[in-house]
Amino acid sequence: MLRRLLPAALLVIVACAVALAVVLSGDDPVDPRAPSATAAALAQTGDGPAGSAIVALRDWRYRADPDDRGRDRGWARGTWRGRPVQVPHSPNATAFSGAAGRRAYAGSVGWYAREIAVPVAGRYALRFESAHHRAAVYVDGENVREHVGAYEPFSARVALQAGRHTVAVRVDWRDPERQADTGWARAWFNYGGLNRPVTLMRLGRSELGALTLRTRVEAGGRRARVAIGVRVRNRGPSRTLDVRGVLSRGGQPVQTVSFGPAGIGGGTSRALSATVTIDAPRLWSPDRPALYDLRLVVPGEATLEQRIGLREIGWADGRLELNGAPLVLRGVALPPDVRGRGDALTAADETRIVAGLRAARANATRSQLPLSESLLARLDAAGILVWQEVGPWEPGGRWRADTPAKLAAARDRVLRVAEAGQAHPSILAWTLTNEVAGNGQPGQQEYIRQTVPRLRELDPTRPVAADLWGSVLPNRPGVFATLDAIGVTDYVGWYEGLDRDAAGQAAMTRERLEKQRGLYPDKPLVVTELGAAGSTRTAGAAFGGTAFQAALLGRRLRELRATPGLSGAIVWNLRDYALRPDFRGGSVLDLRPGLKLTPGLNEKGLYDFGGRPKPALAAVRAAFGER
Repeated sequence: MLRRLLPAALLVIVACAVALAVVLSGDDPVDPRAPSATAAALAQTGDGPAGSAIVALRDWRYRADPDDRGRDRGWARGTWRGRPVQVPHSPNATAFSGAAGRRAYAGSVGWYAREIAVPVAGRYALRFESAHHRAAVYVDGENVREHVGAYEPFSARVALQAGRHTVAVRVDWRDPERQADTGWARAWFNYGGLNRPVTLMRLGRSELGALTLRTRVEAGGRRARVAIGVRVRNRGPSRTLDVRGVLSRGGQPVQTVSFGPAGIGGGTSRALSATVTIDAPRLWSPDRPALYDLRLVVPGEATLEQRIGLREIGWADGRLELNGAPLVLRGVALPPDVRGRGDALTAADETRIVAGLRAARANATRSQLPLSESLLARLDAAGILVWQEVGPWEPGGRWRADTPAKLAAARDRVLRVAEAGQAHPSILAWTLTNEVAGNGQPGQQEYIRQTVPRLRELDPTRPVAADLWGSVLPNRPGVFATLDAIGVTDYVGWYEGLDRDAAGQAAMTRERLEKQRGLYPDKPLVVTELGAAGSTRTAGAAFGGTAFQAALLGRRLRELRATPGLSGAIVWNLRDYALRPDFRGGSVLDLRPGLKLTPGLNEKGLYDFGGRPKPALAAVRAAFGER
């Protein structure tokens, strides 16, 4: 039996030490080893800055600019008065329905500003982990960076003299339909603002980045062979740099790492590699999410520090494996959305999200858009795997990237996100699409053909997957035969099969999955989305009520657990979330015209929008707890 087992931890992070720490008024230096966004937020090869003193810029002033006159009025200088806010921040997260919700969803323009004080002249990097949707960054009134998108880090590198400077950021999140037409459709509400952390550091003479860590588990888990790669960029003249490091656990060194001296030309970079063997390793898994600390240095110049997990994913013969053992996913999906703050999550919000997943006994989650570095770090520590969608999100059956330029942008977006996320042992798979209809549209097929080999070359340690639309599945292998794993959505009992009894619904799902198993016999098959709304606006046991939701989820999960050859199921979703003001439940209203749900909300969560558990939580927990 041919078995395809590929190493599972490929890390990308950029960090360099500087001799002099950055000092910022009103902020504290952040320990880059702590499980926070400021440590791993630099995970972008070739673009992320490096420094040992990473400072979180939390306190800002905010001023709304609904008429978009700020640039003409000189707001780029940042000297205006505004209300104090803390970043992450979304200005329009207070309404999701009615007239106020429609205004909030349509979007606006807003400005952020603050002062910084730097101790010495040098080149500095402002790091934005996310800004939605169009951002322009100004330092002392000069435009230093433009960015379009959300949930992708970007940085502005600037030369600063010692002393005080003003940073201003204009954010424009108007017209969500135009955003979608240009490749930036959103899976939930049109939240604007600086919705993830911002940091600052001083750049050093050298940088360490594009770090890869590939683990091979040997001797039945008694030994791990770890191949470490790192790219060294020399910001000085041609010279020899000596990169060395140590792998530790619990503060105790486990293994030294030596790359040996390497000659590197001025202004160029070079990839280095080293291999170490760890005896009696503590392997990362959902049951035991052991983490190590990896520290690499160019003495006196550059430091790279990252918490890592040693584990190996395998996929072959129609199943997933982790560290050589069968892996079955018990998942509950996100998005990360909190009432009153939207996608601008605090540390406490992220902690509650992880606690909610644990309360459901989930060992996995699914995200349709890239998660923050801090939330991924918490999932690493909790042992929760992530089925991570990295391509442009589209609703079921839709695909807008239909020109060579749009296809290239979609492919490159996948590669950027995957490169930045490889540091996290929690990320299980890269999935390229949401709910492909049938055999896929021509542009979608070409996108998959172009992206799969490039993504495998970048990261051979994780399976490449796509999520297929359960109601309109492919009838031939087609382009999906190039994938490593297949995800299928299944809303039988909610959007489909309402004219059947429970046994008929189970047979409907079973028949579909058997057909997909026939098309892709060697690929792991995962039900990546199933569920039903549970609203208090409907009587509990009636269709759409909270008791109905709990009963359906419990029954469907038990049926899927008994389905041979299935690598798991992921419930949609953890918490109710704001979708758009005109949302009333989607196509289910055609089947149940009298159904009453909360306007503006997707109510398929195990928790309501305020974070209170529904009966569905206990039903899922019980189903996942069965062995």
